[in-house]
Amino acid sequence: MWASEFNYSNCILETGKNNPEAIALYQKNGYKIIPNYGQYENIETSVCLKKSIS
Repeated sequence: MWASEFNYSNCILETGKNNPEAIALYQKNGYKIIPNYGQYENIETSVCLKKSIS
């Protein structure tokens, strides 16, 4: 994974609540739902997820 080559310890992504298939796929692959961050913080339709890669 290229992220580990840059010494990142986590991958964080955003998708929409109207995309349950994507959410399920990410969770199946080890991502956990986290509080929305940054530009997504107050967007009720956003879902942010995080996976440790260390």
